[in-house]
Amino acid sequence: MSAMFRPPIAVTSAIGWRQVFGFGQGADPFFARVRAAQLQALNRYVPFNVTLMTINIAAMIWSMRAAAEFDFLLGWGALMGGLALLWTLRFRGVARRGDAIEASREMFWSVSAEVGAFGVCWAALVLHMLPLAALDAQALLVLLSLTAMGACGFAAAVMPVCGIALVTVIGTATVAAIPPGSPLASPMVALAFLTFALLIVRGVIVTSFAMMARMRTQSDLTERTEVVRLLLNEFEANGSDWLIEVDTEARLTHVSPRLADVAKRPREALLGQPLLALLGDERHREGRASVKALTNSFIARRAFRDITIPVAVAGETRWWALSGTPKIDGSGQFSGFRGVGRDVTEVRRSHERIAQLARFDPLTGLANRALFREALDDALARATRTQKCCALLFIDLDRFKAVNDTMGHSVGDKLLREAAGRLRDAVGGGATVARLGGDEFAVMLPEAQPRRAEAVAHSIVEALARPFEIDGQLVGIGGSVGYALGPADGASVDRLLKSADLALYEVKSNGRGAACRYVPEIRERADERRALEADLAQALDRGELSLAFQPVVEAADEHIVGFEALLRWTHPTLGNIPPTKFIPVAEDTGLIIPIGHWVIRTACAWAARWPSDIRIAVNLSPAQIDDPALIAVVEAALADNKLDPARLELEITESLFLNEKAATIEKLAALKAIGVRFALDDFGTGYSSLGYLHKAAFSRIKIDRSFVSRATQSNGEASAIISAIVNLAHSLDMATTAEGTETRAEFEAIRALGCEQVQGYLFGRPMPPEAATALVVETPARQRMAAE
Repeated sequence: MSAMFRPPIAVTSAIGWRQVFGFGQGADPFFARVRAAQLQALNRYVPFNVTLMTINIAAMIWSMRAAAEFDFLLGWGALMGGLALLWTLRFRGVARRGDAIEASREMFWSVSAEVGAFGVCWAALVLHMLPLAALDAQALLVLLSLTAMGACGFAAAVMPVCGIALVTVIGTATVAAIPPGSPLASPMVALAFLTFALLIVRGVIVTSFAMMARMRTQSDLTERTEVVRLLLNEFEANGSDWLIEVDTEARLTHVSPRLADVAKRPREALLGQPLLALLGDERHREGRASVKALTNSFIARRAFRDITIPVAVAGETRWWALSGTPKIDGSGQFSGFRGVGRDVTEVRRSHERIAQLARFDPLTGLANRALFREALDDALARATRTQKCCALLFIDLDRFKAVNDTMGHSVGDKLLREAAGRLRDAVGGGATVARLGGDEFAVMLPEAQPRRAEAVAHSIVEALARPFEIDGQLVGIGGSVGYALGPADGASVDRLLKSADLALYEVKSNGRGAACRYVPEIRERADERRALEADLAQALDRGELSLAFQPVVEAADEHIVGFEALLRWTHPTLGNIPPTKFIPVAEDTGLIIPIGHWVIRTACAWAARWPSDIRIAVNLSPAQIDDPALIAVVEAALADNKLDPARLELEITESLFLNEKAATIEKLAALKAIGVRFALDDFGTGYSSLGYLHKAAFSRIKIDRSFVSRATQSNGEASAIISAIVNLAHSLDMATTAEGTETRAEFEAIRALGCEQVQGYLFGRPMPPEAATALVVETPARQRMAAE
């Protein structure tokens, strides 16, 4: 029963049981307003209630005239009539004076006593008449008592003491007055009265509590509105943003001290100044579209939000983001705009830096793959049109991986930057130099004859053969160059890229440290790779493939929130073959499709054994997106293992968007509809197609380790880039994961920059699935045992 009447938990603690029943309210003005509202609710329906009461009392007296003494009925009717007259007079008085805002406790309890007197009178009636009445009259009195209980519960719905007292007195008196020999003297009748009474009592309490809670909410809202007003004044005086008001001619009518400070002009000089007169020279260039949008909003008198315009401030172009809504005066006429502005110059510069990442490699400053492909496409089209040649050179740094592994990634990054500088010097002007990723570079020479292409290729080999001085140490690596001429060696971009790649593979197969031009015979010599392809085709059936799982941890408390599934191949004779070697083969041959199916099914099967808050990340190759069975495979893997789709995260490299296929976006949308999530891997090192951050509905951006490893450097450049990426991700409602976190210092730095999750050797190397499962399944059990 106590659970039936328990007050809602959401109600403020200031309203307790005693206050609901009218006790312990003290001198709190809030409860004075509550009492006034309760009396208003009771008084509001007095005419209706008194009319019904008079009709029913008159009818009952008439029907009972033969069963009771006339003097008793006359006296009882007079008492009830007196109460009705009292309430009617009070109703008229309130109608003249108006409702009171507050009511005293004395007034509240006085009215409660009057209501209670009604219940006592009714109880006296049934106690006197029921024992004397015939069975049909008894039934009528019992029915009228039930009606009176219901009517009282409705009339006193927001006054718990009155409602409970009336129901209790009338119900108890009626049941007690039924003669013992009457057919109505039944336990079922008593149970019916009790049930009806409890329902009314519960309704009264709940209604009263709801009314008080609503009034408390309204009171709090009023207080908060006042706080907002005060904060708005404080915001205008001291905030980083500022309020702005203009009239119907877009002239400034309100200039806060903050606006005057940002504009670096006296407040008096700004008042009356047309807002558009503040615009700088960029209004005719980069800011042209936004200025037009602002002007159109002014003309159409419609609200606008975050329109970024260029403003001339002390000889410098600053960028302001303006939002505003139309003002309507007391007569309902348009009187201008009121809004808020803020200086977004630094944010804009950060976004421009992010946009630069989409086309340039952040580590070396060279063009990235997307920009390089555009340049190559233009050069090849021009060469075809003019019947001249263009040259494409692929460069791979020899022994770079060994240096990177033995001397550390910091040295490796410095080596990549030094190598990029030598490439620029060796190539000269007029060429496009790009870093395609890792230690792979490319050069495009427009309108280059075979002799010049050969000379540049050998110049690059010689430049990279010279030792590099890194942190006082001499490091020797060397470089291999494969090149092709278009359109002779490839009439399309893809064909030319393939030809240069085959030429580079030929150099690397023959000892590296040289340059080689593509010739048709190279394709024949590439057959030696078929052995590896044949073994890979059987590796899945032979059980040579396996998954390793690397932990992903929450930066805030360093607990594991997921794993990334990494594919491994243990060849029966060659041993562990690096993914960088066999995955490209799988992609080229199409074997990535069945292997990818197996990876998805296996990863989901292991994830199903983990706690429900641990997700699994699976790398998705661009070739898999074209697989028509991909969606069905994902759905089946999730269904077979009863895995929540939200726990599966598909990691996509930026190379997926190189060809900008509409089918790619459609396939990603279909996967998104299943409920799986997407992560953009190695952001900034490849294509960094910012447009697809929205189109592919990514939920996470993975920050490349080239940024993470430099996060602790004193120049702060990497930290600024990481911060910009994090801010960009947050603005798009995406999370961030920092890859390659190897030291505690790197971890602390990226955590301070706002990155939510990290992954790297600091928290665990890739491990067998059994070991990963033990980390997330057995650890809680061990903690419980330790606590016991």
